[in-house]
Amino acid sequence: MDNHQTRVIIVASLVISAVIVFFVLDAKRLPAGLPTSTPPVANAETSQVSSVTSSDGNWVLTMKQAKAKDMVMYRFLATDDNGNQKEIYTKTVSAGDIFSIPQNTFSPDDKYFFLKETNPAGTNYPVMTTSGVPIAKEALSLDISSLFAAKYSNYVITDVTGWGGQTLLVINTDKLSGGQGPSFWFDLTSKSFIQLSNRFN
Repeated sequence: MDNHQTRVIIVASLVISAVIVFFVLDAKRLPAGLPTSTPPVANAETSQVSSVTSSDGNWVLTMKQAKAKDMVMYRFLATDDNGNQKEIYTKTVSAGDIFSIPQNTFSPDDKYFFLKETNPAGTNYPVMTTSGVPIAKEALSLDISSLFAAKYSNYVITDVTGWGGQTLLVINTDKLSGGQGPSFWFDLTSKSFIQLSNRFN
C-alpha cells in the first residue's frame, strides 16, 4: 500500500510538472501565423505645415495639409499679432492639385492675401480676406485666373508677382500665340484688369 501510494504521488507530481511546463512554454509561444514582432501601424494620414508672415510682422498665414491615399485636405489659418487665429479656407483636392503660399501673399495693409493653386488643368490664384469675410457678395474668394480668362482670351497668366498697392495685384502674362505678354494690375475693388505699359518681372 505504501509503495502504491508512493507511485501515485510520483506519477501525480510528474503529470502536474508536465502540465506546468506545457502551459509555461505555450504562453511564450505566439499563435501560429503571427510574426515574432508586430510592425508599427502605418499612418493612414500624413501632415505638413508651412507658414508665411506679413512684411510688418502682424499676420501669419498657415497652410496645413493632410494627405490620405490619393486626396489632400488643405486648411488655411490666419493669425493676428494678438495670437487670434481663424480658419479662412479649406479645400480637399486630388494629390495632383498643389497649393502654396507666395512669400508676398499679404496686401500692404494685411487685409487681403492670395494663394497659388497648381493642377493639371493650369494655375489658379484665389484672393481672400484675412478676416475671413466674403470678398464679394457671398464668394469667399476671387479666382484671378478665371476672371482674366473670361476677359482676355489671347493671353494667359504666367505669374502673380505681388502687390502694387492696397488692392492691386501685379500679373504677368504670355501670349497664347507665343511670346511674352504684358503685365496687368488686378483691382480687387472693381474686379477689373488694367494693362500696364511696362512689364514687371
